[in-house]
Amino acid sequence: MSEDKAKKLAAEIQASSSSETFDLAGYGPEGLAQLVKAGLGTPIRSAEMMRLTFVCGGGKKVRQKYADNLPTLFGDALKSSGFVEDRGAAASLDCQGRYKFQHDTDKDLKFVHVFPRIAPPDTPGGEGDVALSPADLVIFADLPAFRTMVAKKTPSFSQRRRALDVLKAAKARLAAIEAKLAELQPLSEEEQSYYDSSDADGLQAKQDFLQALLEEMIAAGQLTKPEQSAVLEQLQQKLEAVEAQVAAAAAAGSSKKEAKLREAREKLEARRAAVSALKPIANRPKFASEIGAVQKRLAALDALERSAKVLSLDDALKLNARPKLLEDLKAMQAESRGWFAE
Repeated sequence: MSEDKAKKLAAEIQASSSSETFDLAGYGPEGLAQLVKAGLGTPIRSAEMMRLTFVCGGGKKVRQKYADNLPTLFGDALKSSGFVEDRGAAASLDCQGRYKFQHDTDKDLKFVHVFPRIAPPDTPGGEGDVALSPADLVIFADLPAFRTMVAKKTPSFSQRRRALDVLKAAKARLAAIEAKLAELQPLSEEEQSYYDSSDADGLQAKQDFLQALLEEMIAAGQLTKPEQSAVLEQLQQKLEAVEAQVAAAAAAGSSKKEAKLREAREKLEARRAAVSALKPIANRPKFASEIGAVQKRLAALDALERSAKVLSLDDALKLNARPKLLEDLKAMQAESRGWFAE
């Protein structure tokens, strides 16, 4: 079982918003440990409780796809992450962190039903809460989950453009591996793992989605001043490249090609003018009001501590709230940044 395949399934688990079924065919102890740690070791952000069903065995028609002791191995991996076996568990909030085994004789399949820990979607929390990196989640999540992640975790134009760069790099890596295969060159274990777990069409679909989203943000004027400058610089570079191509076409006497290039240049110039005329926006971070309120309380506590030579009991109790306030502030600031922030 490849690490990348476990990452891909873990990304889908973390992106779940309702009860779903996953297949554990081909998983062994190491892959299960990675999967549980990355996909179930931290709370899943969801507005409702869910049941995640894992197919882990069955009758003679599917038996060869699963290790004989897969349900036991999966249970051990779950226990190592704090899950408890409970035959009466159901999809209710009081059953978070539990699991149960089922042998469905009608379907002739064996299941492990997991009731994950749930965190409300807007609960503050930093990137450290997620076992998979943002880049892993962007690369391996399926398209619906990817769209949800982009909306929640990359609010700004620059963050979405960095996510696009991650996808382009992943696609380039996959293309390089495919080129080696075409030349009958052997792949390293890491390359083989990445190739087996990657989906070229899926990467392209996500890249197309993000590219369209970025174009929509430009058209709607949803750019900060630095983002506007970056887009203008990119357009200028494209213009200079087209100018060189126009000159080369003219020198070669290729009138048709020159005409098309001049038309492309006019479109780029019009686009540059439109972007230049935009009024930059100021992004309001998530939890902005809550962050401001906590900062105000912390400033008041700092002033209280400096001004009082001898603290009263009430003042001492107030100061005891500082560690929790600092913890909340750090979590909200991390959540406000999202993924791929500078």
